[in-house]
Amino acid sequence: MLRTCRLSSKFGSSFKISLSRAYASVAALPVTVTKSKAGITVVSVEDSAPASSVSLVVKAGSREEGTDNIGVAHYLKNFAFKNTSARTAFRTTREAELLGGFLSANLARENLILSAEFLRGDLGYFMEILSDIVFKTKYEQHEFPNIKESVNFERGAAAAIPEVTVMNAAHSVAFRHGLGNSLFADDATKVSNSSDVKAFANKVYTAPNIMIVGTSVNHGELLNLTDSLYQNISHAIPSTPIASKYFGGECRISIPGDSHFVLAFSGAPAGTSDYAALQILRFLIDGEKGTKWGEGVNVLAQRASKLDDTKISFFNAGYSDAGLFGVHISGIATSVYSAVRSAVEQLKHAANKISKDDFARALAKARFNAAAAYETRASKTEIFGNQILFSGKVTTVTEALTQFDRFKVEDIQSIAAKVLKCKPTAVALGDVSALPYSDSLSL
Repeated sequence: MLRTCRLSSKFGSSFKISLSRAYASVAALPVTVTKSKAGITVVSVEDSAPASSVSLVVKAGSREEGTDNIGVAHYLKNFAFKNTSARTAFRTTREAELLGGFLSANLARENLILSAEFLRGDLGYFMEILSDIVFKTKYEQHEFPNIKESVNFERGAAAAIPEVTVMNAAHSVAFRHGLGNSLFADDATKVSNSSDVKAFANKVYTAPNIMIVGTSVNHGELLNLTDSLYQNISHAIPSTPIASKYFGGECRISIPGDSHFVLAFSGAPAGTSDYAALQILRFLIDGEKGTKWGEGVNVLAQRASKLDDTKISFFNAGYSDAGLFGVHISGIATSVYSAVRSAVEQLKHAANKISKDDFARALAKARFNAAAAYETRASKTEIFGNQILFSGKVTTVTEALTQFDRFKVEDIQSIAAKVLKCKPTAVALGDVSALPYSDSLSL
């Protein structure tokens, strides 16, 4: 089956008691990393699951686009699993279904992930399918209209989701180019034929730009298949994208329906100490409730429960050389206005005072979030893929949890103060006449 993809309680009492907590040890998954003879890094995770997966993680996200080919990464994603010199698209889909497998292509800002999920024993077939994308995709011109139609459909579907629209706009305002490039090709794209897509494919499908991640597979078999199938891959080193620069600014989009507001600031690259500190800050003041019923523990969660249909959610997006930290609020315009002010107040409060209990709660949530990120095949593929492509090493779940041990209350206060010093990014979507401007928030 062919799948296309997107474009991540505690109880108290009325009397004082002493609590001690010991964190359960986390068994590190056996992760093996090898540089193949073909020059491609191969990573495997043996978790003894009954189903396996293998993915190509390619440094070919929307960030890699230039001014002359904006939107080309979206087209490249949609050309995956189309006609090759070895198989038609129909044959690929039919054979995958006969083996009970699933094929998918996912585009992010920094990478393109082409994946196959299947039963153990079918690794050889699905590795061949993925290698055919790299070497044998025809990029035929008669396919281009259908590809363009699917690109336009995905853009339209995304535009109907306010959460996607407002976060896409926030990245555009914050970074302008590179990380600010949209995940979706629009009508203004200069990509006009399959040759444009093929040229981009030839640029990004090179050994230094690709890594292969397998889960529940034999590492030796995965390595041998990589050496065999990718022995003729190009070893050209793609040009390094321009370093990300945070700008900040404001954008207002008037549409009917509920209102959305994103207030964001310059964050930190994934894997850094500042990124981990921002994760703790995120869960310290996040407005999401930990249980289905009740008002939540912190001020913003309680505030959201008292406002009609209002959601307050902090986010911490980390990339290879930059990050975006902020809050996304949705609901009735007047309630969103009030919630934005409350979020700013809590961020300021965090820069000045954090209780030991609140710090312990946020630290526990940050640790849980880090551990949960290693639970699924898809998340492990993305995590290890990004780590190898951008830092050259794998961080195990144990190492991911240990990084939080170094932080103290003062560190989180310091990172909150640092966030507030930069120029904000503000995106208002909906009834903009009733939504605030960033300069009215007393930042």
